[in-house]
Amino acid sequence: MKKRFIPARITRMSIHPRIAWLPLLGRTLFALIGSLALGMAAERPNVILILTDDQSPRNPPTPEYPNLVVPPGFGYGGDPALTPHVDRMAREGMVMTNANVACPVCSPSRYTSLTGRHATRTKGEVFNRLFPAGTMGRPENNIELGRGEPNLPRLLQAAGYTTAWVGKSHLLEQDILHKPKLWDTAAAPGLKAYPLDSDPRTNPKTNQAMRDNQQWWRERIRKEGFDWVGAVYPGNLLELYNKPSNVHNIEWTTRSVLDFLASRSPGDEPFFLYYGTTIPHGPDPWSKRNGRQIFSLDADPGYTGEGYRTDLDYSFMPSRASIKKEVRAAGLDEKHAWITWFDHSIGAILRKLDERGLAENTLVIISSDHGTWRYGKTTPYDGGLKVPLVMRWPAGIRPGSTYPHLVLNTDYAATILDLAGVKKPADYRLDGVSLAPVLRGEESGPLRGETFHEIGYARAIKTPEWKYIAVRYPPAIQRKIAAGGKFPAFKKNAPPNPKPYHTANSHLGYNSSKHNPHYFEADQLFDLENDPQEKTNVIGRHPEVAADLKARLSEHLKTFPGRPFGEFTR
Repeated sequence: MKKRFIPARITRMSIHPRIAWLPLLGRTLFALIGSLALGMAAERPNVILILTDDQSPRNPPTPEYPNLVVPPGFGYGGDPALTPHVDRMAREGMVMTNANVACPVCSPSRYTSLTGRHATRTKGEVFNRLFPAGTMGRPENNIELGRGEPNLPRLLQAAGYTTAWVGKSHLLEQDILHKPKLWDTAAAPGLKAYPLDSDPRTNPKTNQAMRDNQQWWRERIRKEGFDWVGAVYPGNLLELYNKPSNVHNIEWTTRSVLDFLASRSPGDEPFFLYYGTTIPHGPDPWSKRNGRQIFSLDADPGYTGEGYRTDLDYSFMPSRASIKKEVRAAGLDEKHAWITWFDHSIGAILRKLDERGLAENTLVIISSDHGTWRYGKTTPYDGGLKVPLVMRWPAGIRPGSTYPHLVLNTDYAATILDLAGVKKPADYRLDGVSLAPVLRGEESGPLRGETFHEIGYARAIKTPEWKYIAVRYPPAIQRKIAAGGKFPAFKKNAPPNPKPYHTANSHLGYNSSKHNPHYFEADQLFDLENDPQEKTNVIGRHPEVAADLKARLSEHLKTFPGRPFGEFTR
């Protein structure tokens, strides 16, 4: 029998399955234990936020796309993978199985994670120049932390936290980042250019230029609320604009995390550390040439984001060759060795926390900037929205916990600020919901009835049961569509599109539209309980559901002053 529609605004899901069987006294005792655990963490927790790059959680493989599923869900029940350290985090902490991102592509998702705000709210210069106030915004990889804009690290700094950064940015100076011709000019004084093919291993001039550029980026990041900045990748590996250095190096970034942790002691002020990895974003770490994983475990570890270095000690992790051997010995496909490589990074971080006496009161969060399953990246489909999420905090989270309800990456900042006892400024709109009651064991039910999502020309509302997607265009484009105009396709010999891709990145638009057949449809409704792969648009079958979700989408969109979106903001 088909479920009866109840507006999700008033829906209350059943009690958490782990405690549903307990009598009232048992539940009361459980809440008391959670409160006592929090009391142990009265000093305010340290926080480490770790984001992988382009990783879906476990998704059901389908016959038509068996090779597009990125393994696993961090090893906790997805495709077979060797991830003992993250598995340990799951056993000792909490796994959130319905975690989502607000904007499913690199830059805006990282912005949201570090601000608790939807991407279109950015004060960044590039986005607001492309889309002046009064025009529809098209959020994608044009989002950046605005100069001096309030954000999570700044608010924590003001509250006495030491803030640190390691790893991938893709969040600052988007014009400079993507335009190396501006390097060594008045637009980017001090940022040095070098030939694309020049090998820093053999060319001292290029090596020094990359070393100098690393310092440039570290100083730039410090200005946005970070006391300490270690190893930096300014964007994707390609944004180094150096072919020989276009290889992943997990040891280099992990070493920087460990350097920061080595400077901390239990009696110090609390800290917040952001760690962004480059995997598994392209170049695909599992791809091979002549039988070798040339972009990852078979690459020369001397290539880093600061040129070529052979003076760094990486003994805190197993050798790359031994990691591949470890994966084969477990009977697993060697192409999944990249995630075991990442897992050893997590193991090194957990060991350092233990060594420094910091583990008990440190909240470690591992997630991703967005998913990639079925080319969901840059789409509002769950292949792009859903991400893995594991949290471990011995002083505050009951081991072996799970949370099946909706979570959004805007919630990370809200949760961290809450746990840190930080009150946000009155003029700072925080879009997230604090998960602190869930972590403490004080709440097991849903904290939110819906999530709002934006990407390019698309906006969406998701509830536990339904998702509504609206695709709208600015007036000039809509007039062209109505007149039968066509729009460029990604492939040169392909027929033009009747509508433009959601995002300016036509490569992503091409693959997303090819693998998600409803991509260009103006109004889409999916029954997530019965159609989790979003194959059937049921917009015409459930008018009551559609009307409710459209009204709620309008409510969200009206919180973005000066950002029209079709009939929803009139």
